[in-house]
Amino acid sequence: MAITIKQISSLSGFSVSTVSKALNDKFDISSATKNTIKTIAEQHNYVPNNYAVSLRGQKSKIIAVILPEVTQNCYNYALCHLQKTAESKDYRILFYQSFGCSIKEENFIKSLNDGSIGGVILIPEGNNSTYNNSIPLEILNIKSSMPLEKIKHKSEESLRSLINSAA
Repeated sequence: MAITIKQISSLSGFSVSTVSKALNDKFDISSATKNTIKTIAEQHNYVPNNYAVSLRGQKSKIIAVILPEVTQNCYNYALCHLQKTAESKDYRILFYQSFGCSIKEENFIKSLNDGSIGGVILIPEGNNSTYNNSIPLEILNIKSSMPLEKIKHKSEESLRSLINSAA
């Protein structure tokens, strides 16, 4: 299990606030204190909690992708290029399968409105999907009859558009 800031605080003797500031290289913490805290963090393989970071900064580097079924060639091809593009921009992909059910799509979007993600790319099976949500939502309409190069291009553009709207 990963070590927490609170545990580093106990080990170092510094307050949780000081540990957080030291790990985030704040100017009001001395170099000696930063070094002590960072050494303890490294020794215990500290990894920042990205969920907590996104809540504090109101920005998440996680994009949810909702698609009908990953086993269908056009959708797995789109997912592949969404992930490649996301990784090149330091984002991560979390994907959900709706199995063509618009109710599942809607429920996924509702559950993702908790601030844990930066936005949603929805690949609906049909073209008539509209949802009320408080996070950026990009609709990516692709069909199995589309050339793979067009799917790739549309996927990459969709992700770039979503990231730009979430910024």
